[in-house]
This record gives sequence, structure tokens and C-alpha cells, in this order.
Amino acid sequence: MNRIDQLLENYRSHIQMPLRPGLPASQRLWFAVYPAEEERRLVNRIEEFEMVTKDAGHPWVRIDLKGSLARWLTSVDEEERVEWFKNPEDIELYAKTEWKALLTEFFQQEVSRTPDPERTVFALTGLMDLYDFLHVSELIDSLEQTFPGFLLVFFPGVREGNRYDFLDARTGWNYLAAPILSGK
Repeated sequence: MNRIDQLLENYRSHIQMPLRPGLPASQRLWFAVYPAEEERRLVNRIEEFEMVTKDAGHPWVRIDLKGSLARWLTSVDEEERVEWFKNPEDIELYAKTEWKALLTEFFQQEVSRTPDPERTVFALTGLMDLYDFLHVSELIDSLEQTFPGFLLVFFPGVREGNRYDFLDARTGWNYLAAPILSGK
């Protein structure tokens, strides 16, 4: 069984357990952890995770961040963007404030369109766009206050204990989310 098959099986077992809305956000947050090199395979099979979720009786909303960096950068005034590229560290500085705020707002808009948000599984994909500009932990901290249902974060990286390392390259952080792993 390949890693994505195993992740899907582990998710199937997890989503079949009774879900309890109203728990603190950290207990309604799940990390689906898989090797970064499996990203393409995962994206091609994301509909299977949706079907498993719906088969378990829960609404599903996918929130894909792929392309969000490019959309944000093109939304910035051209003169200002030119200045940022003269000092690339400025891009990271603005990403941690402006881009994170836009991503949080985008997430909130998706939640507001959902008929039954307390029972909905919000699947967050496309985290690779964050690399080098925004830490996953910073985004999760921002979103944690905004989602009423369950947040399933498709996380390309590794987990050791409660420490998550994004793309096996960035220093990890401790988080108490429920892990769903691509191994047995």
C-alpha cells in the first residue's frame, strides 16, 4: 500500500469516529501528514478524501491556497511591488501581515458560505505556496480563531511527537492537533 493509500485509510478510520462540535479549536484540528514528494499524488486523489468525509455524513469544503501567493503579489500596487523585489526580505515581512490577513479573510468568506459550518470539514490544501514567506504555524494560529467546524490540514512534511516539520526543511513547531499519518 502506498503512502497516500495509507493516509486515506487512516483518515477513513478517523472520520468515522463521532465528531463533537463545540470542542476547543485545537481538538477540532487534524493534520494529514505525508511526505512532500507525494504532493502531486495527494492532490490527484483529494476527491477520495471528500467522498470518505461525505460517506461519514459530514459536509466538506476544500480551501486551496495554491496560487494565492501570485494572486496576492499581483494585487499589490506595481511600484510598491518593485520596491519589495529590491529588498526580498520585505516580501516576507508583508507576507506575515498582509498576505496572512488576506488568507484568513478568504478562509472566513468560505466558512460564511457554508450552510452547516459546525459540522463541516474544511480541508486546507496548497500549503507549499507558503514556503519561504509564511510559516504554516502562523497561518494556523490565525485560522484557529475563525473556523467553527473541523479543519483538516494536508501537511507535506514529517511529524515527530507533537513537532511538525514543514517540507522536511523548516524548523518544526509543537502543536497538539490530531495527527493522521501516511504510515501505519
